Amino acid sequence: AADMVWAPYLERYAVQLPLLFPNKKSCNPRSNRYDEVNAWYVAMEGLPEYACCVQGDARHWRTCLERAIPMHNERATSDEEKVNGLPPVPNQFGWWMKRNPRGEVLW
Repeated sequence: AADMVWAPYLERYAVQLPLLFPNKKSCNPRSNRYDEVNAWYVAMEGLPEYACCVQGDARHWRTCLERAIPMHNERATSDEEKVNGLPPVPNQFGWWMKRNPRGEVLW
């Protein structure tokens, strides 16, 4: 149950931090630098209850970040604190979705 409480925060970090800091592996919680955290993501995505009913998607988290950047930039006290933009959105359809191979277990 505790994992379900923290899941949205960790999901958001896994999508948004690499977008904000694309050249810093230390800011990507899914990198091999954080084996335990990445193992948690893998374990949670393997649970049909999580993947089918709770898990968010990268498109949603990116949209939230796009909306937050202008507010952040208004409050930034220097140009160094401002976020200049995000990497382009991938062209292929469904880039934001991950299919859970065990998803049918629930149904």
